[in-house]
Amino acid sequence: MASIQPRLYGFILKRLADREQTLEVLQRTNLVLCRKQDEFEPGSSFAAWAFTIAKFQVMAWRKSEGAQRLIFTDDVNQLLERSVDQEIESVDQRIPFLRHCMERLKRQDRNLIQERYRDGIPIADIANAASKSADAVAMQLSRIRAQLRDCVRMKLETEGQA
Repeated sequence: MASIQPRLYGFILKRLADREQTLEVLQRTNLVLCRKQDEFEPGSSFAAWAFTIAKFQVMAWRKSEGAQRLIFTDDVNQLLERSVDQEIESVDQRIPFLRHCMERLKRQDRNLIQERYRDGIPIADIANAASKSADAVAMQLSRIRAQLRDCVRMKLETEGQA
């Protein structure tokens, strides 16, 4: 279960686009996974089972919490959805490429990405520690993300998986 957490987080974040909401839904998903562990069929794909539960938890969150926030309707989300198997395959293909691209970054840029996204440190705190403005740090993160995106896309294209 621990090894799938980053992929579940990304799966949920893609649908909610808010870190705090994503963490809440991830926690709910983990609770359901624990409660329903007896229903998991050994020999089947744990990832597919977990992603399916996460999908239903996102839908439940939208119904219970979504009325207070601007969110996509279920119809729009259906248009954006891919199957769980497609999602798992897509994420699995990109992870090694992302690791490769992360290694190619300058150490300072890699550290910044890790502080913000792996460690979850707020931009304002990173900016204060570096004696920079929050806007400067946000712009630097934006440039690094674009670099990583372009690198992963290029790797996908050269590997014939685009």
